[in-house]
Amino acid sequence: MKSIYKLFLVFLFSLKIMSVSANDDYYLNLKKEAASGSAVAQYKLGAMYMIISGDYKKAFYWTNKSAIQGNAEAQHNLGLFYFYGKGVEKNIKKAGYWWEKAAKSGHAVAQNDLALLYKNGQFKKRDCQKVMALLHSSAEQQFDLAYLNIGNFYSTGECVGKDMREAVKWWEKASLKNNGQAEFNLAGAYMRGEGVMKDLVVADVYLKKACSHEYEEACKLVRK
Repeated sequence: MKSIYKLFLVFLFSLKIMSVSANDDYYLNLKKEAASGSAVAQYKLGAMYMIISGDYKKAFYWTNKSAIQGNAEAQHNLGLFYFYGKGVEKNIKKAGYWWEKAAKSGHAVAQNDLALLYKNGQFKKRDCQKVMALLHSSAEQQFDLAYLNIGNFYSTGECVGKDMREAVKWWEKASLKNNGQAEFNLAGAYMRGEGVMKDLVVADVYLKKACSHEYEEACKLVRK
């Protein structure tokens, strides 16, 4: 079984804020609040432009205004705009700049994403100590991708000593959050007996769980 180990960057504009209604009255009131300087309204308006109308330039404009005022959610999203080049020219350094600000405010997703840049030396020089510190800070907030990524590092021996038992421990934490790749990785560990006793029945259970959580690599194997 092939197990794909990679550090995940999270592209999240909508998961936390788009439970709001997008009716005309709400939109007009939100726009007034944003224009009057409300950082929260600016953040929500930026997200609405991105998700509902697909207008990245307006989304960037309002997200930027909110980020400048210190809104950590906006700072994280602004970093994503720069990272992917949506609504603005792609600029990894600026993505890191805003993720660092959000990370310092305790934003778990930004901490995870900033770790990616430190791992690859894309923001500042490669710094394994910083990578692991950021991931552990994110994991302390129970962010599933931080659990996954810490496990991935232990499985490859990158930035930390290789330790499959530790890898399995962190993947199990991510699995409890229904993380499909962590479950896929656990299936591989149980199939090969790495970090755990070999158990093909448990491997099959994790493989099916990974597929149920829409991890396509697992689904390909389940369908065979």
